[in-house]
Amino acid sequence: MTVETATDTVAGKAAGTVTGFRIPEISLPFPGPVRRGDADRLRAGVCGWAEERGLVGPRGRTRLESSRLLDLGIALTGRAEPERAEVLLAWFLWVLLLDDRVDDGPWAGDGVLADFSESALSVLTGDAGRGGAADPMLVALAEDLWPRTSVLAGPAWQGRFAGHLSRHLTAQCAMVERRTTGRSMRLPGYVVLRRDLFGADVFFDLFEAVDGIAPPDDRVTAGLRAAAADVISWTNDLFSVEKDLAFGERANLVLLLLSEKNAGTLQEAVDQARTLIADRAADFQILRRGLPRGARDSGRLADRLRRAMRASLDWHRSVPRYRPRTAASVAAASAAASGPGGSAGTRAGSARGGESCGSEMVDPSRTPPSLLWPEFERDPYPLYRRLREEFPVVRDEPLDAWLVSRYADVRIGLSDPRFTSRNYAWQLAPMFGRTVLQMEGREHAAHRSFLTPAFRGRALTWLRAAVERTTNDLVSDLVARARRGERAVDLVDGFCHRLPITVVVTALGLPVADAPLFQDWYQAGFSYLSNYRQDPATLERGMSARDELYAYLAPYVARRRIAPGRDLLSVLCTAEVEGDPLPDDMVLGFCGMLLGAGGESTDKGMRSLLANLLDRPEHLAAMRADPDGLASAWVETLRRDPPVQVVLRQTEEAVDLPSGRVPGGATVACLVGAAGRDPERFPDPDRFVPSRLAHDPDRQFTAAAGHLAFGAGRHFCLGSQLARAEAEVGIRALLEAFPRMRWADGFRPRYGGLLTRAPEKLMVELR
Repeated sequence: MTVETATDTVAGKAAGTVTGFRIPEISLPFPGPVRRGDADRLRAGVCGWAEERGLVGPRGRTRLESSRLLDLGIALTGRAEPERAEVLLAWFLWVLLLDDRVDDGPWAGDGVLADFSESALSVLTGDAGRGGAADPMLVALAEDLWPRTSVLAGPAWQGRFAGHLSRHLTAQCAMVERRTTGRSMRLPGYVVLRRDLFGADVFFDLFEAVDGIAPPDDRVTAGLRAAAADVISWTNDLFSVEKDLAFGERANLVLLLLSEKNAGTLQEAVDQARTLIADRAADFQILRRGLPRGARDSGRLADRLRRAMRASLDWHRSVPRYRPRTAASVAAASAAASGPGGSAGTRAGSARGGESCGSEMVDPSRTPPSLLWPEFERDPYPLYRRLREEFPVVRDEPLDAWLVSRYADVRIGLSDPRFTSRNYAWQLAPMFGRTVLQMEGREHAAHRSFLTPAFRGRALTWLRAAVERTTNDLVSDLVARARRGERAVDLVDGFCHRLPITVVVTALGLPVADAPLFQDWYQAGFSYLSNYRQDPATLERGMSARDELYAYLAPYVARRRIAPGRDLLSVLCTAEVEGDPLPDDMVLGFCGMLLGAGGESTDKGMRSLLANLLDRPEHLAAMRADPDGLASAWVETLRRDPPVQVVLRQTEEAVDLPSGRVPGGATVACLVGAAGRDPERFPDPDRFVPSRLAHDPDRQFTAAAGHLAFGAGRHFCLGSQLARAEAEVGIRALLEAFPRMRWADGFRPRYGGLLTRAPEKLMVELR
């Protein structure tokens, strides 16, 4: 069996059979790590540093503080003095965050990682040419981490450290290039590359700096380092097999052994990897016994390396980031949630010494899908189906959330008051402050009460007139482009982007000519909201976009306070809650939220509606003959291809859903995209059937809607009627202006996105 066959099978592509396996018992003859009395202080300090420097958001900090992800970094500090230990732990977190960014794929592509690496090295070498980049990780490196590190050792050590960091970053770039091009990895080259990928020498250098160790630069020391690096990195591979199979990652010692050494079964490849780890640990022991008498610094380094190998084994045994997920453990996790405040994320204690890590069979075919799998961005619907059928209520360990995928469960998650919007405290509040999205009870009702009239009745009539004016302007521009002979036009850039954001700008009473500015701001803001991976650059851009938006809005808010009009900004500036006006920061936060909610979802929903019609000429012809049918086609698109695929909630207490229990205090991902294609609720759900909900189209834009694209219950979307007007008026005008519009020759829409999803381009011939 090839590695390609194995990974394809686990991804659900039915290319073969992957048998189960067990992680074998591993025993390393090394002492355990030093237990530090100040471990909690170190953990809290580095987490606070990371949030202050913009490396993680509130969500990331909470997870770091409450999980065991930093345990290995703390173990690696050994007996170092607290200030020096803080430096090493900060490097551990910096490298860990970089590794996560690289693994996420999109950030690392198109040369971004190569530019990042060059900038990082320029910081260490003092080359100002590329050291001033604005990425938060680079800023933290230049302004804080490297200054604290460089004072620990002299120029020779600094040069060696820079070289090892360069090798680590170069190895990361090489792996990104291989993933992008699909080039295969051979075992001999991988063994050498793997040491640099893990960054082992970076940390071995830090051992020397924080402990004041100066071993000789000789073959024995190099051999000790190489053996320890192999043990640590191969241990990582061994415990990552299930994760790498699930993510389609081929660069893994076990999978390469399976592919190249005719290991036979996955279990035999796992056992071979275990033997290789034991052999390298024995090599280390032989080299250590060969150290010259009196070689004090070499002995100190050898002791540090021994404890590091053992700490790595203990850590990989204990953290859910790497611990195998078996069918039995998934069932046990769900059962664990049944107790008061129970959580399937309960961590197992660290294994000690030569203890077995467990004899449960790991069955890769029973690995629950994670929203972080690359397949979710490419095509989530086969994975949604698998979640509904096999894991309807399951903990997504990499995401640190519970996934709920069946229609009945998702509707409860969106409407039951036990599922709160407290998640917005970390998801949105750091950017926009406290908005109506995260309010509950009386507070929510009080703030929603003055917003609701702004999207209903006479206000909606006024907004519909703005939709019609904007649509006419955009269609006129497209007509002019067609007359100039443009053969292919992208309706995403030329129409779908521009209509909803221009309408929101109009609703707020701001200059329509400034609408292009708001496009950049709302896209940055929505990226912040949907930044489930907590990418530092996305966090930074979101906050800077907010500051730009607020600076723009401030004078308009001041004028509306004095002379309000009939626009939505005036409504916000004159509203009172319990006799007090809304403070400026809340007005600004509401504006930012409305730009994102009113722009992103309608934009992407209209893209999918156009794609559904252009893909099916018979439906397109029917809409041209009877434009009143657009309402039902819009509803069917919202059901089948909702623009917002995932909505997060947080449970106030343990909740028994029809398909399983979710513990209290858990983050819950309500998979709207999966619910809309639940065959128990919608027969033949993958088909686009405009008449499916046509019996009562008006109802589909209220909280009683059969689809869930606008949410449900108390947090049902305020702008649903405005979104309806934008889609119906806009698409009708396009069909009338271009009665023979069709896809451009050779074009097929490609969908992208995870939390929000739509075609990336809509290249059409305007006829």
